Amino acid sequence: MQTDAAPNVSKQGEPFLSPDYEIKQREKITIEVQDKNVERFIERQELLLSPIEYQRKGNDPGLVLIFNQESFEDQPYRLGSRKDVNEIIITMSRLGFNIHDENIFNNLKRDEILETVNKLVARDMSQVNSLIVFFLTHGDDFNRLHAFDLTLETNEFWKEFVQCDDLKNKPKMFIFQACKGGNHSTTWDQNKKKIELVPQSTFDSNYLGPDMLIVYSTTEGNVSFRDPKNGSWFIQELCKNFSAYGRRDDVISLIMRTTKCLCRNYYHNDQEIIKKQMPIFVSTLKKKFYLNRSKDRNAWIQLLKNQENMMKSIEELKEKINELLNDKEKRNK
Repeated sequence: MQTDAAPNVSKQGEPFLSPDYEIKQREKITIEVQDKNVERFIERQELLLSPIEYQRKGNDPGLVLIFNQESFEDQPYRLGSRKDVNEIIITMSRLGFNIHDENIFNNLKRDEILETVNKLVARDMSQVNSLIVFFLTHGDDFNRLHAFDLTLETNEFWKEFVQCDDLKNKPKMFIFQACKGGNHSTTWDQNKKKIELVPQSTFDSNYLGPDMLIVYSTTEGNVSFRDPKNGSWFIQELCKNFSAYGRRDDVISLIMRTTKCLCRNYYHNDQEIIKKQMPIFVSTLKKKFYLNRSKDRNAWIQLLKNQENMMKSIEELKEKINELLNDKEKRNK
């Protein structure tokens, strides 16, 4: 079992595997993404939305971005990350998102990441109904992410998206698969040192904006597990729940279900010490965020509308009956 921690907090003696060896021996790209000139999925405007969920006025269901950091100048190769990327592509495509090769970024340097973000927010995203960003890398405490050469903080990464005019009043979800320290979540220990679940800097008003959902694969100070063959615990479980319930449940419910499954079903037995992992999220969403429109939700909304109209008709009928009774009473007098 490997982790997404930086070298100073990773397993002792973890080998530096070369990308060439990795691709030949263990991981190959198995999923072909869409041609950028072919849009397979468009927003199904005929399906109704409820007042309590984000409206979807554009034609594009949502922009999905994947930042996959596998290779580094001075850190171990992230064996299994490509499995995560493939699973994300499959899952989000099944949910009706258009996944393009130009929106998947591999092994970028720090400046290249920030430059890429600036180019992305300069695009015309007026027809995009939501933003979903996956960032897979090594990490450290205080929300530090590792690029190929240097580190950057999570708020440096998302702040340009928050300030993008085309994305205002639209849900923006940032999913970070990375360690946040070198400790391990274990069974409850009353004497364990208390730490913040999320660094205070996360809530800086200069960076944190409205309509955001920030999801971390682990809590502050702890590692995030990654299986070299099967991918990371968190991303794999997240994709399972998105695939199974993504057309029915809102995103907050999906994240909570993922947390429950990850805490209940995953553990690493290290010399009789049971090591666990606990994801955590921060939300400034103002409404329910669904990944797509749904026939089932449409039928339910239509049923509620019919019920509301029926109740109005009943009230109108009651009023007319009362008027007739009052008129009859007056005539009898």
